[in-house]
Amino acid sequence: MAVLAVAGMAALSPLTACAGSSPRPATAPAPPVSSGEAAGAPMPQDAPGQPPTAKRDVVKTASMSISVAHPTEAADKAAVIVENAKGRVDSRTEDAGSGTGRAQSTVVLRVPAAKLDETLRELKTLGTVEHVQVSADDVTAQRVDLDARIRALQTSVDRLLAIMRDAKDPDALIKAEGALSERQADLDSLRAQRQALGDQIDYSTVDVTFIAQQIGGPAPTEYRGFFGQIERGWDTLVSVAGNLVLLFGLLLPWLAVLAVAGGIIYVIVRVTKTRQPTPPPPQPQPAPVGAPPEDEAPPT
Repeated sequence: MAVLAVAGMAALSPLTACAGSSPRPATAPAPPVSSGEAAGAPMPQDAPGQPPTAKRDVVKTASMSISVAHPTEAADKAAVIVENAKGRVDSRTEDAGSGTGRAQSTVVLRVPAAKLDETLRELKTLGTVEHVQVSADDVTAQRVDLDARIRALQTSVDRLLAIMRDAKDPDALIKAEGALSERQADLDSLRAQRQALGDQIDYSTVDVTFIAQQIGGPAPTEYRGFFGQIERGWDTLVSVAGNLVLLFGLLLPWLAVLAVAGGIIYVIVRVTKTRQPTPPPPQPQPAPVGAPPEDEAPPT
């Protein structure tokens, strides 16, 4: 076999030499250059030989603060504006206000990105604009990366499916099934991320806060008649009971600390009394000389 290989190489060497010495074909003449190209004019984007312009993906978000007379009614009108723009309301929060605070209504709107500017103009007509902020974030690289990873994982899943169809060894089939489960989970996760990113690209987020022009909360409850006074007394009782519970909760940590301190002081006093020596009993004094014994009565 080695001799045949050496002979084949020797036979091919003259052919290779002849091919290398063959004359090269003459190059075609260069096309004439127009005056515009000679002057350095840019070529159109769709000209042959130019890379296609990449589509830019931008996530737009906006936030607004609008002062209105009635925040709840303004939030309802904003919802109608978004519905007319083929958008939706993601969340809504309302605060009735208080004696020292203003009522507020906050809505999170999702509108098509192409209609963001038009929607903002309509929202500004609902009241006096106090704050507006619009930001744009280019996520083209993130979108391209997700698409590439999804394509790679899909190719891997297809190959594993082909291996499982042709596999005859049970061990190889089990390994392929485990790898397929892992690849499929990663693929589903990437698809979910891509879908969420696409939703952010297609629908811009607008956070709108409607603030009341005047400070004040809901009107106080009016008690009228005999049953109104009963209701007033019940409400007062409930309020007092609730305040007492809150007061007990406020004092509970202090009571616990005082109880612990009192216990420590009591133990210290008891230990101190225990360690003090007991005084000896008093000794009887000797009777003076010539005095009668104490058990004998004096002579009468």
